Amino acid sequence: MSFYNLPETLHHEIATVQGRFFWDGEGDKQKYHMVRWSEICKPRDQGGLGIMSSKRMNIALPTKWLWRIANGEGGLWLHTIQQKYLRGQPLAFCQRSGGSQFWQSIIQLLPVLRVGTSIVVGSGTATLFWFDRWAGDSPFAARFPDMFSIAVDPRISVG
Repeated sequence: MSFYNLPETLHHEIATVQGRFFWDGEGDKQKYHMVRWSEICKPRDQGGLGIMSSKRMNIALPTKWLWRIANGEGGLWLHTIQQKYLRGQPLAFCQRSGGSQFWQSIIQLLPVLRVGTSIVVGSGTATLFWFDRWAGDSPFAARFPDMFSIAVDPRISVG
């Protein structure tokens, strides 16, 4: 689950098995469903039971790989990723097509990483003007959708 994006049907099957284990009574008895499964999967401090959702974990684990790549944390595997896929470019400008199934599942989650992080601009060459949170609480694409819709090059950097 930490390497590949699982299909939605598999997440549904996992939730069904988890729910059956939780809701089934003894023998032929069925327990009543008093609470939605999504509520049970919430963390305890939010009123749930803290049962892991496979879909959330399937987003969180590959996003951790993205975080490591973005921060340069890693050894040989990071060097391999940088040489094979990034080719000297920042993560924000990497090629979206081609590569292994692992790389494709990682790249699909770039927007998830952008939502929860902010950028220190520096020279601006590695910061996407429209998609990164570099000025304010949200990306410019979300704050100014009309201007974004007429942008000639949406993947332009701040630099």
